[in-house]
Amino acid sequence: MNLGDMLDRCCGLEIRTAALYRSFAAAAREPDLHSLWTAMAREEEEHARVLDDARAHLPAIEAWLTDLSKWSRVVGEIEAKVSEAELLAGGAAVDQQLAAALELEMTEIEPVRQMLLAASEHRPPRPIAQTHALRLADAAERFSTAPDVRQQAALLRARAGTW
Repeated sequence: MNLGDMLDRCCGLEIRTAALYRSFAAAAREPDLHSLWTAMAREEEEHARVLDDARAHLPAIEAWLTDLSKWSRVVGEIEAKVSEAELLAGGAAVDQQLAAALELEMTEIEPVRQMLLAASEHRPPRPIAQTHALRLADAAERFSTAPDVRQQAALLRARAGTW
């Protein structure tokens, strides 16, 4: 898989995740949860826009010369997590939504996105990944009493500190 294809594939993942978060927002009964999911969706849309911009400005030679086949398995795992989460879009409980979002944010999607932007020599206008993850972790701790969700939130918080 080359750099151009990988940028396209990951842009699609960001778009799907944004749609998932918008579906969570539509189902939210709590105004703060609606705001959370809407903000998360907007940030995923921004991630997609940055990847799309990187793809649009990618020199043709870089698009097909940069081989990223070793990353294909990682992106496949992320795609599987997005597909699992999409099954919840219809009407999952808040704990299930939070757990699914935490699972997505704990994947390698952020390191892959950063690698793609570095490989394409594209610099995003502002980093949002860390605040994105911390906002989700805060919400999980606020809206969930489920021990597994709270543990996922703590893990995401710790991981966000390394980005």
